[in-house]
Amino acid sequence: MKKLFIVVAALTGLSVLTACHGGRNGRLAEDEFVIEGTLPAERYEGAWLYMVPMRGPEPKPVDSVAVARDGSFRFRGNVEQVAVLRLDWHVRYGIQELLVVTEPGVTRVRLDSISSCVEGTPQNMLLQQWKEQQQNFFATRARIIKMKQEGVSEDIWKAIQDTCAINQGEFVYNLLKSNGANTATRFIGTMLNGRIDSTRRAELKELLVDTTDYTRPQPGFRR
Repeated sequence: MKKLFIVVAALTGLSVLTACHGGRNGRLAEDEFVIEGTLPAERYEGAWLYMVPMRGPEPKPVDSVAVARDGSFRFRGNVEQVAVLRLDWHVRYGIQELLVVTEPGVTRVRLDSISSCVEGTPQNMLLQQWKEQQQNFFATRARIIKMKQEGVSEDIWKAIQDTCAINQGEFVYNLLKSNGANTATRFIGTMLNGRIDSTRRAELKELLVDTTDYTRPQPGFRR
């Protein structure tokens, strides 16, 4: 997951937008999303939280909100893409960044030492499922490294390593295959890990083909 959560260099150099909280009668249009959630209360009051697109050229169109006294925040817009929620770098330590899909509908998240999607749209729940599996995968890899350092028999740690790779490959393949092409699966498909044979990789590549030109500026989060 470390690859996912690279630090965006100098947010001051990016185009930062203020989040839109409007909307007639507070109702969402069919194409609108809301990402709302909480941080630990009071500690982060007034801190800036950013929603940064994961793909596209620099500078990326960044949306931002100030965290309320009770730790709550809310983003609203109408452009679907994968983005990461991250706090201003001054107060970022100890809060795990979180991937979200700005898919139409309401998604509720919790940002903490381990951040998560609590409830929400299908693609955001899919990302949460993938994240949990990724955490298990990397925890097993860390365990294998420790076993090597402790001098555990090569036959033992290799057997665990092989099982981990096979299980991870099966999970990712089945997850993508069963959900088809959408914003979340196309993103996950760029980061395949685990043991997936060449035939299945080719199958996923064809299934998840993305015609978006990411060399061109992408739209922002709002109209």
